[in-house]
Amino acid sequence: MNRFLIAAALSTVFQMHPGKAHAAEPVSAFGPASFKQIVAERQGKPFVILVWSLDCAYCAPSFEALADMKTKHGLEVVTVATDPATDAEAVRLISKRLSAYRLTDNAWAFGAYPEEQLRHAIDPKWRGELPRAYWFRRDGTVTAHSGLVTKEAASRHIGK
Repeated sequence: MNRFLIAAALSTVFQMHPGKAHAAEPVSAFGPASFKQIVAERQGKPFVILVWSLDCAYCAPSFEALADMKTKHGLEVVTVATDPATDAEAVRLISKRLSAYRLTDNAWAFGAYPEEQLRHAIDPKWRGELPRAYWFRRDGTVTAHSGLVTKEAASRHIGK
């Protein structure tokens, strides 16, 4: 009886959690307030947010550069896929792609909101080009970069 109650309670908690749908789901749904939440949780720490998609040709080499910076310098990398978090196959492919670079720690995908609204919540000046990186330095300065992320560019943005 107790096992049943515990399972029911855990199921309810996982259904109510706004980010990850359940423990096996490594991709959180990105909503209109998510960008501000991500930034607030990392206040005073250097990190990068990379916005990408499954069909982005320049994203894989960018993942490689960011994975290198994560390993060598402890850079925190947050990824936001513009693919839908509501599509189970897209989430599976996002997880698979990020796993290849060990970048699944802070993975997000666009939630059930209009894409334009989510892009605007990230950056009103951004028009959707991918990949799009937002470099946050310890002092709070932010630099936006569209296009391929190289190891040299990553080092320059975080001051290494």
